[in-house]
Amino acid sequence: MTSLLLELLQQYPAEALSPTLVALQATQKILPPPHPVWLISTSVWQQLCSGVIPLWQAACDRWQERSPNTADLKALALEMTHELPPLDVGELETVFAACHHFWQHQGGESHLVLTTYLWQETQDLPWGLGCGTVLNHPSLPLCHQAIENAFARLVRARNLYTYWQQGWDFCRLKAGILLYPLSTIVASGWWTGTDPTFRAIAGGVALPHQGIPLPPRGIELTPAEVEQLQQACRGAASRLWVWHRSQTQVWWGQCLPEPQPTPVPLKPLERTLIAEGIAAAPGQAIAPAIVITDPCAPAAVAGRILVSKSIPPYWLPLVNAAVGVICEQGGLTSHGAILARELGRPAVVGVAKATQSIHSGMMLFLDGHRGCIYQLPPDPLPVVATPSSPTPSPPVVKRLPLQIMVNVSQVSALRLLRSLPCDGIGLLRSELMALAFLDHRHPCHWLEQGEAEQLRDRWVQHLREFMRAIAPRPLFYRTLDLRPADYRQLLGGHRFEPETTGGLRGVSRYPHCPELFHLELSALAIAHRLETCPLRIVLPFVRSVSEVTYCQTALAEHGLTASAGVPLWVMAEVPAILFLVPDLAKLGVAGITIGTNDLTQLLLGMDRETALPELNEDHPAVRGAIAHLIQQAKAHHLGCSLCGEAPGRYPHWLPWLIDLGIDSLSVSPEVVPQVLDRL
Repeated sequence: MTSLLLELLQQYPAEALSPTLVALQATQKILPPPHPVWLISTSVWQQLCSGVIPLWQAACDRWQERSPNTADLKALALEMTHELPPLDVGELETVFAACHHFWQHQGGESHLVLTTYLWQETQDLPWGLGCGTVLNHPSLPLCHQAIENAFARLVRARNLYTYWQQGWDFCRLKAGILLYPLSTIVASGWWTGTDPTFRAIAGGVALPHQGIPLPPRGIELTPAEVEQLQQACRGAASRLWVWHRSQTQVWWGQCLPEPQPTPVPLKPLERTLIAEGIAAAPGQAIAPAIVITDPCAPAAVAGRILVSKSIPPYWLPLVNAAVGVICEQGGLTSHGAILARELGRPAVVGVAKATQSIHSGMMLFLDGHRGCIYQLPPDPLPVVATPSSPTPSPPVVKRLPLQIMVNVSQVSALRLLRSLPCDGIGLLRSELMALAFLDHRHPCHWLEQGEAEQLRDRWVQHLREFMRAIAPRPLFYRTLDLRPADYRQLLGGHRFEPETTGGLRGVSRYPHCPELFHLELSALAIAHRLETCPLRIVLPFVRSVSEVTYCQTALAEHGLTASAGVPLWVMAEVPAILFLVPDLAKLGVAGITIGTNDLTQLLLGMDRETALPELNEDHPAVRGAIAHLIQQAKAHHLGCSLCGEAPGRYPHWLPWLIDLGIDSLSVSPEVVPQVLDRL
């Protein structure tokens, strides 16, 4: 196991650094930053990469004979990542304690900035493989994970192939990661010198600036500050700098390699439109197709566009491995669409006869923005697979008429939450979250095999990651809503799940399997004790008052009560709830969360996987039910939230919901900027 070694940048030997880091050393002697700056020793990367060099050399031999496609690069990246040894926390614990002391002394917000630098001998590699990361309110485990991820990004095969084409040698590559703490920052920006040929690159440090809405071009330096920086970095080879401003001073946090000239645009590819469907998840991908009807190993799907009749939730590993998704069935609220959006995979659903018109190996261009699928020549020139570009977050608007929260279930979505201007996690779908750590086994199978403690520990670990990412904002956790048809496919599922598609859904299952319910509650209680994130528990698929009473008794046994700071909410998604709000208020329920997906399906007699454009959340019956629920909640002094994508899909919904007096909305992370713009 490789141990993390860190040194203060000013004490690091200049001859062992890249030109940009040498320039930063010299600049910080003239303009000392108010915070310590550490560098992870270059020896750490040398130890890490020793095991992947043979894979790189073998790949170079293959590339001499033929250019790789997306599947080849994806497979190589997986191999190389697997060969990276784990990182021991080493000296990071001491450094993080020093960072914590700095934050306590400075007061205000706490941020940790990590930036990767790459060079070969005395020449910097252009920006591309390196990456800047900001951790807001970080913890030691999150910092350790971010460093591991930064090193893993260095073996992205697509980037390595690009640099191989330019003559760079991976075997001689040196890498260092800069790490420094920041307290409250009111502005950050790029400085590129006075030469108009230099342009700032997209990306880099993103901080939640306190109290100052940024104009479209950002906040610029004053002439005096520019002159100060010019004097400090005179003679430096690099002209691209990142600066930070506190209330009283400006300092230069990092120095980055110059941007390379913009490449000549490639000629458009020949393409033939072969199918259209519903644009369910944004983004675009070019990759070979793989048509499957039964689950297979994720490695078989890696780097390919997954084509299937439908995507059940337990196919989560396949969706994660694929670069895009095409489904014959389903609509915007289908499980395949939800998973694709959370995992950042472009998806088109409702594509008639997709598994017949598309065959495995066919090169496709999938456009998740427009819902179009194109066939490409067998060997197109550029092979790309890109998720949706992150939408720039708008300035935080004060005094909004309602709170905007997010729906999540996968840890991979947390990278967006740290800088997203949202008010919390409005719905954590536990049944989808659990698929990430169940190892394709039914949860009752874990209990049957005497592995309850191991399952609980995994539950706590995943839950704490969400709580850390969103704190001090609240997290609404929906307890397990196991759908028999989905969980029957897991190991042991046929013995624990009924053959009916409805039946034991939501809270109605808990009395039939109290061991699993109490295991889930014990995990919640442990996470609540260990983390400061405000926790709200939401009961799913409630159909009667007695179900809520049963759950309240169980919650009390684990100390999860309103008096302990854990209010109880109820999902309003079954039509019966329209008549139960007064009784729920008498039980002490704190609020209701209107689930538009199931409510629409049950009110209109729809199947979630069937796309009927004329039957959707905007149907008069659905809107009438929502209005009734909001009015009932207000009449009985209950909180009221709405969970679903309709507010982002229908522009007239936001003013309508505000007029009704709803307290909050919970939407997908990528919809938050759109909703805030409309507000």
